[in-house]
Amino acid sequence: MNQIIIILITFSFTLCIFQFNFIPLYGEDIRISSGSNFTDSSGKLNIIGVVTNYGTTSQQVTVGLNVHNKIDSSNTALRDPTFSKIIYPGKESPFKFKINRDYDVLGKPYILAIDNTNEPFYNVIVQNYSNFPVGQNRELVGTLKNTGQVVLHNISVYASVHNKNGTQIDSIKSNIIPILKPGEVKPFSARPDYAVLKDANYFSCAGFDPNAPPTTLDLGNGKFLTYGLESVAKISNFSYDKSTDSISFIADHYNPLGGIVTFRIPQLDNHQNITIYLDNLGLKDQQITKNGKTIVTNIFIPPNEHTVRISGILNRS
Repeated sequence: MNQIIIILITFSFTLCIFQFNFIPLYGEDIRISSGSNFTDSSGKLNIIGVVTNYGTTSQQVTVGLNVHNKIDSSNTALRDPTFSKIIYPGKESPFKFKINRDYDVLGKPYILAIDNTNEPFYNVIVQNYSNFPVGQNRELVGTLKNTGQVVLHNISVYASVHNKNGTQIDSIKSNIIPILKPGEVKPFSARPDYAVLKDANYFSCAGFDPNAPPTTLDLGNGKFLTYGLESVAKISNFSYDKSTDSISFIADHYNPLGGIVTFRIPQLDNHQNITIYLDNLGLKDQQITKNGKTIVTNIFIPPNEHTVRISGILNRS
């Protein structure tokens, strides 16, 4: 008996939708794709696209575009950072060049420079939005909620705009949220350019970009702790527990072999000692240094998620 097997494949617009006209540079880790260029209402040519990080390190990426100056006949390379200051492993960020009538574009956008960064990705913001345009301005509308205890500053939301055929037709960025305190919920919106407004069908890969990494932990009762955290890792559930005088978080290093998390706090006195626990087990070989002003520790995180607890933060017995 012949059997007919029907396979249904569904695509969720909440997933990132990548372009396939990639120009691979710097190996296979960082790739750039071009969208559909357009001329806006001011007469400027908009060159758009997306940069995707397929590697295991976080990158700051500068996109280049070669242009010819029609006035003095010179050639030059324009440079522009991606909308997200840092592109974390497995993430992407759009970009946009605005070219006035005095220039001719020479070729396609390309990766001009990349810089490794050790800023961790804080998994403390919940985005609530629709992938489909809202209202007559066909906006990306939603809210951001800070579910952690860290204070976030100057956050913007970015996304790629697609038409009904899936082609990227714009790169958009929202208004800036100056501060997002623990527990706060604030709205954001981003509007496609008027020239492509009627063709905006859905948004992909909406992400958020704090202007600077969190360095302040809310201890409650109006008290805050300044700290430093460096790692190519995703950090979740970052919090302070007064009863144990400890900071806890979940770390998932992007390197499949694991890697280092570096943690810094002010040294309150010469007798202050901290203890590090990994998955509730005290580390025997604790890499801790003190210089009278700062306590620094390097913690190796094995592959996958692990719980880290550091006690002795405020030197309370």
